[in-house]
Amino acid sequence: MALGAGARMSAGATRAAMSVPVQTTDGRTITLRATPLASGAEKVAFLSMDGRDVVAFYFGTLKDRAERVERLRRIVSSYDPTRGAGAAYWRDAFCWPTGIVDGSGAVPSDFARAHSFAQPSLGVVMPVYRGAFFMHDRFGNRVEKEVRWFTGRKAGALIPDAEKGSFLTRLQVCMRLARAVRRLHFAGLAHSDLSNRNVLVDLRGGDACVIDIDALVVPGLAPPTVLGTPGYMAPEVVSGKSLPTIETDRHALAVLCYELLLQRHPLRGTLVHSTRSAEEDEQLSMGVKALFVEHRIDKRNTPDAPIAVSVDALGPHLAPLMRRAFEEGLHAPSRRPDAVEWEEGFYRTLERILPTPSGRGWLIVPDGGPLIDAWTGEVVHRVVPMLRSGRGVGAAWRDDGIVTALFHHRTLHQWHLDADVRPREAVSREPVAYTSFHEGVWWLVNLTDRVWTTGDGRAIARNAPVQLTDGLELAIATSTDGAPGRTWRIAMRQA
Repeated sequence: MALGAGARMSAGATRAAMSVPVQTTDGRTITLRATPLASGAEKVAFLSMDGRDVVAFYFGTLKDRAERVERLRRIVSSYDPTRGAGAAYWRDAFCWPTGIVDGSGAVPSDFARAHSFAQPSLGVVMPVYRGAFFMHDRFGNRVEKEVRWFTGRKAGALIPDAEKGSFLTRLQVCMRLARAVRRLHFAGLAHSDLSNRNVLVDLRGGDACVIDIDALVVPGLAPPTVLGTPGYMAPEVVSGKSLPTIETDRHALAVLCYELLLQRHPLRGTLVHSTRSAEEDEQLSMGVKALFVEHRIDKRNTPDAPIAVSVDALGPHLAPLMRRAFEEGLHAPSRRPDAVEWEEGFYRTLERILPTPSGRGWLIVPDGGPLIDAWTGEVVHRVVPMLRSGRGVGAAWRDDGIVTALFHHRTLHQWHLDADVRPREAVSREPVAYTSFHEGVWWLVNLTDRVWTTGDGRAIARNAPVQLTDGLELAIATSTDGAPGRTWRIAMRQA
């Protein structure tokens, strides 16, 4: 009996030695595991005993400590998008800090000394990444799904094929990333270090999460504490002409999207700018001499491997944005597409997405020409109904430039019905209609109480189908809250 009690006390003492209580500025006590979880250039991170939080402590000397504390205080309060409208969505889109550990009295002194924490101690509390952002590589190691795993041949060879997703999910990831960056920029904030290590992606589910939020640049208050990550810093930052800003974030966003979709870096080609050192060549190649590998006029910087799928395969909305980013805007920051333009480009491109006949791939329907999957060469030979959105009816119809490729069991949503609605974070994802191919005929079924009226006056009520034919016009009734409906026109695209 005494031996058993003694054994329990020893186990309890062991657990106490392995755990460390720290105090947050909002009065919480978080008990940490004593062994570091990970470390970076300026912080070392510890996992909480309950596995819900991570606390990252700064180490070394902090000359700008007061500035960092004020930055963190604002990040976890007035700048926090997870507290207001759309909070649930933004909690998934960011790993947003939830608290601060500040002051020597908040951390056991022996623990702080053992890990060389800055004094007084300063740490930031963050939620643990969602399970979707972890995977096991081919060697069985559990790793975070950083973008770097999915943008190169060498890293890609180490991950299971099931984790690589599809062209569709990569487009969805890019759209979510653009939406998250748009949210930051609308608040006047710059991330300052968007890179393949600071964005987590789930290509299975088409999801993305921006991390390392604690270094946000707040104009006029909090200057950048890092310049960025090589390969993602804008040329003006590499050359020392600028510090990170919203405009340099735009460059990094474009690089990430180009890499995710085309599996190569937009600036790393065969052109050598300096033979004196690899470092000088890198400085010039990413800085003042940076040149797009697919430049339409200057062909000097082609990639080391032949381009199998060009940027133009990204369709009529994304290809022009890519060329603006890496031709016109590469050395002219004000001409770079902003996050809103990228979000709109991905939205319009996803409307044009079409599965290949085998079901193994996806292609973007162009404005003209054959329907060919640029990655596999698979050809679509059947007729494809194309839904073009507009406003007004008959001779007064005005095209709004949004084209949706319809396929068997494709669903339509609120942004298809209502004029001026986009698929942003607060918009319902409930289906309002679906397409069906039955016995050689294409049908579109109304799932709402809003009546559709055909050009010849027929009413399509709830659960009623309408046959899709070339030139069919469908006017959507105004919603109960007064939102005007779109008018659709159908074109039966011959493959």
